[in-house]
Amino acid sequence: MTTHWIRFILGTVCLLFGLFFIVSSVIGNFRFKFALNRMHSAALGDTLGLLGIVLGMCFYHGLNVTTLKLLAVVALVWITSPVASHLIMLMEMSIGKYTAETDEEQSDEQGFERGTVEMRRQALEDIRKGEREK
Repeated sequence: MTTHWIRFILGTVCLLFGLFFIVSSVIGNFRFKFALNRMHSAALGDTLGLLGIVLGMCFYHGLNVTTLKLLAVVALVWITSPVASHLIMLMEMSIGKYTAETDEEQSDEQGFERGTVEMRRQALEDIRKGEREK
């Protein structure tokens, strides 16, 4: 009887942890101004939110085949979500859309100045030119 209550409490804590990250991710997607900040917020909701919810479900149902399948889904999301986020960020910086957003202000809420973003974009272009010459 006591183990059922412990599993219930641990499952509830994990579900609330996952729910917190998903809700904060949604709020961040609406609140953040720049695309890269919104992308980071969405990636946190994917990874930590999903982990909390799946762990909560694992505590509720115990260790069985379904639990292992859920953990495999979490592993797949953990592999694919960061890769997709980084590819989106590189595309965003390479086409210059991020610099167009920073032209509205001298810096964004994290303190990156326009020159810093332009220097990063120039470094990406230099790397591409070096790869083309090889």
